[in-house]
Amino acid sequence: MRFTVFVTAALAAFTMSVEALRNLQKFKVQTEVIEGNQKFDGLWASLYHTGAGTADVYFHNNRTAAFSAFLNHTQFQWVYTGVSQIPYALNLQYQTYAAWGPLEVSPGYGSDYYGKGFVFKNGNQIVDKFEEWTGWLVCDWWHQVPQLFWTQIGAKVKVIPSCAKVQLIART
Repeated sequence: MRFTVFVTAALAAFTMSVEALRNLQKFKVQTEVIEGNQKFDGLWASLYHTGAGTADVYFHNNRTAAFSAFLNHTQFQWVYTGVSQIPYALNLQYQTYAAWGPLEVSPGYGSDYYGKGFVFKNGNQIVDKFEEWTGWLVCDWWHQVPQLFWTQIGAKVKVIPSCAKVQLIART
């Protein structure tokens, strides 16, 4: 009986440490189109500087130039080239009565959206557990490059020709 309890406890501890390691593993982010413009399929994420310490997520074809990221518990963190000592968090920007909203990358650990945050689904798909989040959208937008947005609950998102609903896939 004690042996069974010991083995069960050891396996549980091993499982937790493997999950903790998985979360801190660096990866690059690639799009996978699920609806809309196919030109956004297979693109790699980087950060577009927008101000003092802030950036937007944009996409391009060059895996080598893509920024690395990792999940720090449930926070999505970017490894900002040249300033690796400072965490840069991906944050949803809430838009009232909107079909989708922007994201912002800024210094710090990010907010946890009322205790929810980011997780891996089906192995390497990046999703957000925030109740208002329903998916990812990539559009040619104000930076004149494909830019990342998030879709919100309560609005049926009609995918316009300059956009695509995508999955974000973590690639090591």
